[in-house]
Amino acid sequence: MGDEAGYTYIVRALQLIFRSPISITAALSVVALLGVITWKVTAPLLSGNQETTAATTVIEGEKGVSGGADWQQEMVLLGLATTSENMSASDTDPVAMIGPIVVAQLVGQYAGLVDAGSYTKAAGEAAALSIAENMRGVIAYKTYEVSEIKTDANISHARMLTYRSDLRDALAPLLLNTESEFEIYAKYIETSDAAHLVTLQEVAKKYREAAKNTAAMVIPRDAVNYHRDILNAMEQFAATLDAMARNADDAFGSVALLRNYNSAEQKMFISFDALGSYYGQKTP
Repeated sequence: MGDEAGYTYIVRALQLIFRSPISITAALSVVALLGVITWKVTAPLLSGNQETTAATTVIEGEKGVSGGADWQQEMVLLGLATTSENMSASDTDPVAMIGPIVVAQLVGQYAGLVDAGSYTKAAGEAAALSIAENMRGVIAYKTYEVSEIKTDANISHARMLTYRSDLRDALAPLLLNTESEFEIYAKYIETSDAAHLVTLQEVAKKYREAAKNTAAMVIPRDAVNYHRDILNAMEQFAATLDAMARNADDAFGSVALLRNYNSAEQKMFISFDALGSYYGQKTP
């Protein structure tokens, strides 16, 4: 299977997943499938010494100074870094490095298996699967510290009610998002209609607008940690949606970003659920 045909096959697999009832868990299961597909896509690169050398040279030429966006993406891909989501923005989108790094890692795996005399097709597929399981994107997004949030000393029940009302007003832009973000993304995967990506980016803008409104509030001192967490969750979710829209035609990047989406969605739920618990703790 050639490179172009392989990418088409991956996108087709994604389409089949998305045409099923919408479920992020079901969608993430495609990562396992991607391991085998990745092997099929990159196997031609591993069929001879000349091709292997060429593939390795391309990757080495793309790598920058240790610590750059591509280096961090490689570390994330290998599961060796878990704290790089808040990395500084770069001219190079690290998500775009996923495909080349997958190829490079498979070249390395292949060379290691051959040198050890243990190469088999099954071993190659297992190596591809192990790489695919660690795929996730590096996404830069704005974060807030407690020190940046304006507070007052009033922590009464009445102050909490005012805070809750003010927060509802701040989050008003989110009421304009009437469709599941994941469904919007799925529609693009199924139809290739770029209008869905524009919609996804507009949704992301509303999350940022809500975060901006929320950051401008003056809040009860004892709500500051909850407030910071919902701010960061909204910013991370917005950045993830933008990354998904920006990399929608990158099969490897798209699958990796499903993990980011799942994580960002969970943080949204957890942070707002914790805020609800804060409300419940207050008594008149």
